[in-house]
Amino acid sequence: MKTGVMPVGHLSATQMRSVLLAATAPPPLRNARPWRFQCTPDAVELYADSLTTDTDSRHRERLLDCGAALLNLRLAIKAQNSHADTRLFPTADRPDLLAVVRPNGYETIAPHDRELVAAIADRQSNRRPFTAAVVPDAVQRQLRRAAEVERAWLATITDDQVPQLRDIMHRTETPPATPGPGGGADLDIEPGRLVVVIGSLHDTAVGRLQAGQALQRVLLTATAAGLSATLSTQAMAIPATRRDLRRLLGGGLWPQIMLRLGHGTAVPSVAQPELEDVVISDAHPFGR
Repeated sequence: MKTGVMPVGHLSATQMRSVLLAATAPPPLRNARPWRFQCTPDAVELYADSLTTDTDSRHRERLLDCGAALLNLRLAIKAQNSHADTRLFPTADRPDLLAVVRPNGYETIAPHDRELVAAIADRQSNRRPFTAAVVPDAVQRQLRRAAEVERAWLATITDDQVPQLRDIMHRTETPPATPGPGGGADLDIEPGRLVVVIGSLHDTAVGRLQAGQALQRVLLTATAAGLSATLSTQAMAIPATRRDLRRLLGGGLWPQIMLRLGHGTAVPSVAQPELEDVVISDAHPFGR
């Protein structure tokens, strides 16, 4: 019987409710949550919906959002002073089973990770105009390190690359691939603005899931530093423009998501779902 929220490993049901509430925070790209969690006696399983029927662009975006949820889950387990033992795609014949996370042993959460946990509730995509304030070099180094921790890479668009990036974005003639807060090409691409691309070394499902975790760690690091972020997948939605963007970045990185980071005004909070709606149980089964 699938009982929804339950004790997992040495974490109580109350602790797991706190963990799952953090994990189900609004995803970066879509208002809909393309994933479900299932509690077992010793692990939390993360499932994705409709991966096998997705277009390539939607597949990438779905895995980025699922990766963001996975990063939240791992951080929230750490916040319970537990090690989060994580395996990606543990079963070859179950592509919808993205990860299994086991609370295993005890681990004191690092102060920086505790700041990221606190930032989960505050992180929102922001499409309002940013101020002209420059993001300090020290913060930019923190953002790059955040991506690298998750086995991804953050490339900064230099002022010399801005004209070429503008040309690439102007050739994306289709509507934004992602509706809502994450989509679009309105990134205020001007010299002096901090525009970055998060990419993976391999353009595989694992690489995209890692990029989603990197994306969320970068966004939470930015939030903790008082920055806002606007996200865009439009250049990634068209194979030709994605190839052009990859060449612009040197050819060794598969671009997965583009962000503008800076100082912006506050945006309204997005409502949390009912936890029972995103945790697999008899009352809320998940199609397999």
